[in-house]
Amino acid sequence: MSKIGFTTSRSPAKKTRSFIHDLVSIVPQSSRVARGSATLLYTISAMKTKKFETAVIIHSVKGNPNFIRIYDLAEEPEELPFAIKVRGLTLSREYVKDKERARPVFSILISSLDNSHENEILKRVFRITNMGIDKIKDKNYVTLYADYLDRDEGLIFLEFLDKNNKQAGPRMKIRIVPREVEQTTKSESK
Repeated sequence: MSKIGFTTSRSPAKKTRSFIHDLVSIVPQSSRVARGSATLLYTISAMKTKKFETAVIIHSVKGNPNFIRIYDLAEEPEELPFAIKVRGLTLSREYVKDKERARPVFSILISSLDNSHENEILKRVFRITNMGIDKIKDKNYVTLYADYLDRDEGLIFLEFLDKNNKQAGPRMKIRIVPREVEQTTKSESK
């Protein structure tokens, strides 16, 4: 069963749908969840019923993925007190030549980020394993490389490579931002 569900705000642009397709192709045990016209509360409740552990909602601004909210579904659905702001994005279709690649079973993180909180967020959203490379080297895996572009601004560059060091997913510039969240998911937002 999938552990992470990716979905969008209502009426997503084509680029946002392609972005989710990219993420699902590289994040182990993840699935795309079609939202349609359902409310956010209904969508999150449906994910919990289907045994997802994490819900990732990608919001668009002017047709581009812009803001990512994350919900913990282990107990009662709860929005986590941070978000990911997408500051730049190149979809894999723009540069990946091998479109028929196997889906990874594991993902690992190689990070030069000095903030352990940022590393933990990346591990959660991209389902990073805690196993060492020596234990998974015979499996299909993807490596997420994370590095600061601007440490003072908190701007992070993310790149995904397969086990043969070939581009495997989107390239992203992000910022992880703290966020005040309501205690309940009953409030609906797009």
